Amino acid sequence: MKRQRCLFAGITPLQLSGRDMKDYKLNPLARQLRVAFTPAPLALMLMATSLQAQETESDAVQAETPKEVEVIEISYGYSAVEKTDLTGAIATVDIEDVIDLPAGNIMQNLQGRVPGLQITTTGNPSSTATVRIRGQGLGPLGNNDPLYIIDGIPTKSGLHEINSNDIADVQVLRDAAAASIYGARSGNGVIVVTTKKGHKGLDFNFRFNQSIEEYDYDLQPLNTLERGAVVWQAAVNDGSNPNSASPLYTFDWNQDFENPELYSVILPTYTDPENVQRPADTQWFDEVTRTSKISDMNFSVAGGNEVSQFYTSLGYFDAEGIVDGSKFERLAFRFNSEHDVIEDKLKVGQTFLITDQKANLINDLAGQILGLSIEQQSIVPVYNDVGGWGGPVPGITDRDNPVRIIEQNRDNGHTYNKVMANFFVEYSPIEDLTLRGNVGLDYSQFYFRNFTRAFTAGSLSSGDRLTVEDNWNQSIITGATATYKWVVNDLHKFNFLAGVEQINYERELFRGIGSGFASDDRSFAYLSQATSDVRVEGEGETWSLDSQFARVDYNYDNRYLASFTIRRDGSSRFGDANEYGNFPAASFGWVVSNEDFFDVEFIDTLKLRGSWGETGNQEIPTNATVTTYVPRYATQSLFTNEQDEGTAYDITGSNSGTLPSGFVRAQTGNADLKWETSTQINLGVDFELFRNTVYGSFDWYEKETRDILTLTQPIATLGEGAQKWVNGGTIENAGVELVLGYEKWIETGLLEDELLVDINFNISSTENTVTALPEDVVNSFGGNGQDKTILGRSINSVYGYVADGIFQSQAEVEEHAVQSGAAPGRIRWQDLDGNGVIDENDQDFFADTDPDFIYGMNFTFKYKAWDFNMFWQGVKGGQIRNNWRLFTDFTSLNIGSNYGARTLDAWTPENANSDVPALTLIDNNGEGRQSSFFWEEGTYLKLRNISVGYTPTLDFIERMGLNDARIYLQAQNLLTITPDGTLSEDPETPNEVFPVPRRITFGLEFSF
Repeated sequence: MKRQRCLFAGITPLQLSGRDMKDYKLNPLARQLRVAFTPAPLALMLMATSLQAQETESDAVQAETPKEVEVIEISYGYSAVEKTDLTGAIATVDIEDVIDLPAGNIMQNLQGRVPGLQITTTGNPSSTATVRIRGQGLGPLGNNDPLYIIDGIPTKSGLHEINSNDIADVQVLRDAAAASIYGARSGNGVIVVTTKKGHKGLDFNFRFNQSIEEYDYDLQPLNTLERGAVVWQAAVNDGSNPNSASPLYTFDWNQDFENPELYSVILPTYTDPENVQRPADTQWFDEVTRTSKISDMNFSVAGGNEVSQFYTSLGYFDAEGIVDGSKFERLAFRFNSEHDVIEDKLKVGQTFLITDQKANLINDLAGQILGLSIEQQSIVPVYNDVGGWGGPVPGITDRDNPVRIIEQNRDNGHTYNKVMANFFVEYSPIEDLTLRGNVGLDYSQFYFRNFTRAFTAGSLSSGDRLTVEDNWNQSIITGATATYKWVVNDLHKFNFLAGVEQINYERELFRGIGSGFASDDRSFAYLSQATSDVRVEGEGETWSLDSQFARVDYNYDNRYLASFTIRRDGSSRFGDANEYGNFPAASFGWVVSNEDFFDVEFIDTLKLRGSWGETGNQEIPTNATVTTYVPRYATQSLFTNEQDEGTAYDITGSNSGTLPSGFVRAQTGNADLKWETSTQINLGVDFELFRNTVYGSFDWYEKETRDILTLTQPIATLGEGAQKWVNGGTIENAGVELVLGYEKWIETGLLEDELLVDINFNISSTENTVTALPEDVVNSFGGNGQDKTILGRSINSVYGYVADGIFQSQAEVEEHAVQSGAAPGRIRWQDLDGNGVIDENDQDFFADTDPDFIYGMNFTFKYKAWDFNMFWQGVKGGQIRNNWRLFTDFTSLNIGSNYGARTLDAWTPENANSDVPALTLIDNNGEGRQSSFFWEEGTYLKLRNISVGYTPTLDFIERMGLNDARIYLQAQNLLTITPDGTLSEDPETPNEVFPVPRRITFGLEFSF
């Protein structure tokens, strides 16, 4: 954004801080487009179209107040456009709302704050996030990630790689009219990020916050004796001898199957054949989790004079995860500057970022570690009697020791370095004409040294292995634009933009692998010391994108608006016949409230918008158009004792020595591949009511993505390498988005001063429908391939059997359709085809994971030196699979794993109201099949953030030699509300992933 002039005589934007806020009123439509222009933490982002006197002043005084209009320019699509001229669906984030949160990844902090933006996060300290804008395409068979534009540099890598403290502005381009200027890569939406710039003067700013995190599953794994009792009950239910059920237990009981009674569970002295592992009662979850810490520090300097301005910062982010050993560090340095070489004629500048990131393998293994902490039996000790690792023994499923995984991977870390820089020159030969040229670099270097030590843990054992990976990639972006502003008779305003852009991408990966090391000390584990299985692998790719684009924005008398965009992209990823794609867009707006005939007293602003446009996607491998062949080396056959020699062939007939390898087809090329294209229609309205205290917007859209680029899944009879990349899928996403807000300084009558009340609410809903798929892809999703397929349904539809409660009696079993394994206490399946037999034809689509709607509610109150914020985020509808029920509800599906406390309340004739099937050691009823039994509603409401802050008095700040200061305390994820009957611990992260923890943060900020 660019501020054109001050709103109030005698006050510059750098002088208006939080303590001045009560004297002025903001235009609410501008609240969504705020940017801080003061170093003060509470500096309110005064992006308003007018400043009005307080409502407590008389009408006469208000009439005398000069009404200055500020021109707000929004930087999007290679140039800036006045906010009043916008006709696309653009949401701009209020950075002030998330400024207190740890700066791991700003996308995590935006969850629920932008309508149409669905963000899924976990508790991983590396702060990654899955982002979807207005639905998705083919899910796992397509690319669904948005394009990020960071200071003009396009990237797909996400925002966890930059320092969030440096961000001044985030804009989400949701419709095609706004995003089409980025053409080829904008089919999934665009997120534009602008970092901070310098200003006149000199300001220093320091921010620090410290967080602690904790999390606790409520799955309640059984202790050793409880599990023994559950095994006894399951065996008794089956009518089998409990003492033959498991080598881990013997039971003292009354031997009466009609009226069974257990006296005690007897454990062996040792559980393993070597007699080194005694029975334990390990609390595995406590062994692998901890209270973790996050430290976030940032120091920045902003300043300059009439000629040059700069902004520089050094940020350090150090995050632990609640899984012991998980860790992420990021050191980031930024330097942005602009220089007027010739006043009003020639300007040069640059943005520059360099980061050093470190993480370890435990981050990636955390879901597995937590899963093992629930499934591993408590009878297994962490260490055995001779100091080795405890592990599975007879009677225990082949599950690893999660503590071993942590301890042997603490030092298996990777380093990621990133350089992102953009250099530009602007020249204005005449007034209102700006020529700009820029060169950008996005370079990343990834280094990973993974040493897997040899180990023995119970019956598990593995040799050592070292993998060293070095992977670098770079994009070089060059571009040139020309912009011209033309005003005719003060009524017709034109903004012209034309430009070219070239992106050249290159990537190369090297990997070395070796085994057989003399020592398990990582300091000596290098490839040169490997004695077996030494090999080297490598790969790389290059691609380029050549683009031309143009846009015209038109404004007639601030009433009638129009914008037209065209972009032409040529990608080396496609064949010559389809190398180029064209992506046009058009949008229109009507500011009804500026018409002479409009006279509705309570409506201050009313704008109608409409747009149509096309965007594209080129995310396929660079070799998708060609047929590829690879050597396939010898492997052990799964079906015989003979070794499969792969493509090796004894061409000399010597029957000895190393066999030369031939090649096998790996992929069939498709020279006819063409661009994936999304066409979107958007209708919207923006409004302000009641003297600008109520504001909002409403959007309806319909988006069709056709020719989706996807990889086929051919049947085996087509032979090796039959799979290929094709165009064929078509997905429709349609939905609505609503934003409502209220902001006003009010007299409560209870307080001596006014209270700022700022409340806003957003809600969005998207419906996804698959309308076409290639024949080879249809069966990659649920269905029977005939009358029941994913076509006509959401791409996220779930196919399987429908559970219909639990059989309560033998009479119910006999009255039901013929069902193999049916018995009292067993799950009953619905006879969907009505033929009286439960078989594979009784499957159907019974759920999908799409939420009905997502929403967020933000409450901010400010009184004197205090501020309070509370933010709620929620999801309504959609289904989630609760994989934990395999362990919490059954003793027959994971025989050798631990079980959950729900098994203690399993169905019996005396406990017929239980929704846990009767305990058994034999799964005769196929209860582990994909069915609605494991699916439940994904609805939740979370108290995402609650915070309180204090700004010391001006006298105190001045005595300390500061410009401003603030301290705050905030908490995240303190409360999760779910519907009755929800069994998942957290519907946001329902299964074996890194869960979202509770977090308490203390922070301070001061500037001088």
